[in-house]
Amino acid sequence: MAASVKLASLRGVPFGQLLFYRGFISLVLMCAYMRLAGVSFATPHWKAHLQRGVAGFGGMILYFGGIRLLPLAGAVTLNYTSPLILAGTLLVMHRERPPRVMLAAMLSGFAGVLLLMRPSYDSSQWVGVLLALGSAVTAVIAALNIRSLGQLKEPIARTAAYFALYVTIGALPWFVLSDFRQVDLHGAAYLAAMGVFATLGQVMLTLAYQRGHTLLVSLLGYSQVIFATFFGIGLWGEHPGVISWLAMALIVASGVVATVFVRSAPLGKT
Repeated sequence: MAASVKLASLRGVPFGQLLFYRGFISLVLMCAYMRLAGVSFATPHWKAHLQRGVAGFGGMILYFGGIRLLPLAGAVTLNYTSPLILAGTLLVMHRERPPRVMLAAMLSGFAGVLLLMRPSYDSSQWVGVLLALGSAVTAVIAALNIRSLGQLKEPIARTAAYFALYVTIGALPWFVLSDFRQVDLHGAAYLAAMGVFATLGQVMLTLAYQRGHTLLVSLLGYSQVIFATFFGIGLWGEHPGVISWLAMALIVASGVVATVFVRSAPLGKT
C-alpha cells in the first residue's frame, strides 16, 4: 500500500484524493464482501467503531504530516515507537506487564529500525517530530480499539468497513477541494492498487489484533521496514549497504524470538 501511495504521489495525485480513495475503495470492497457473506452493517457498538475510526484517521493525517515535514527515515522511525508505547500503555492501563523476552525483542527490533533508517533531526523540525510521535500514539489507541472490538465479538469485515467509512467521510472535504485534473491513467491505477492493498492489509491487521497477541502483532510491524527496503530496491533502484542488511537481520531475529516465546509460553491474548 505504501509503495502505491508513493507511486501515486510521484504522479501528482493530490493529498486529499489519496486519503479519500484509501477509504472509499476499501468501503466499496468491504460492503460487497459483507453482502455476499451475509454480514449486517448495523451494529450496537457504533461508539467503539467511532473511536477506532477517529484514532485511525487522525493517525493517518499525523503520519502524512510528519512525512511532509521530516526526512522519510525520521518520520518512519518515530512512528515505529508505537510497540514501546503500547507496552507502556498496557502496563499502566491494564496492568499487563510484558515479559522480559518480549521487552528485549521490542527494544532490539527498534534498534534495528534505527540502524536501518539512521534518522537525524534538528531544532527546526520539532513540529514534524511531534506529528510523527503523535501518529505512533494514535496507532496504539487504534490497536487497543481493535482489540476491544474483538472482545465485543464484532465481525472483522464490519470493523474494517466502519474504519473505511470514517476515513471516507473525514477525507471528503479535502477530496472536494482537490484538483481532479491532476490524476492521469497511471495515477488512477496506483490509487486502485492502494485501495485494494489497503483493504487486504486492514483486514489482516484487524484479524491479527483481535485474535493474536497484541504486543507480538505490534512488534512484527517492524517488518514493514524490511518490505519497504525491498520495494525500494525493486522500484527505485536503491542499494542498501552492509549495515542495512545487518539491521534487517536484527529486526527479523527480534520477531522470531518473540514469536517462538509466545508460542512456547502462551500468555493469553494480551
